[in-house]
Amino acid sequence: MPIFSSGGFGAWRTPGNGDSPFVATRSLDDGTLALTVHPGADVGDLTAILTTLPADAFFTEHFGDVETTLIFQRVPGDSAVAPAVVMPSAGPAAASVTHP
Repeated sequence: MPIFSSGGFGAWRTPGNGDSPFVATRSLDDGTLALTVHPGADVGDLTAILTTLPADAFFTEHFGDVETTLIFQRVPGDSAVAPAVVMPSAGPAAASVTHP
């Protein structure tokens, strides 16, 4: 079986529930998140697994060269996620642009 798809994402090699054997995440004891990417992973695999990471996780380091593990950590302290209700300013300063 070739590692490069000739069709759409997933259907040619990952039948069933859509889980990919080519990417995986796991939480370490210290709260660090490890994302492992195996050869053969495609953009669909990476997109699907990255959406499972918390919005306030940031990339810190990597290990490996062919089978790669990316390490993400959560932002310490307050979450970087925007509040659920945002009240944008409607004042004139919000619409003004200064020119040099």
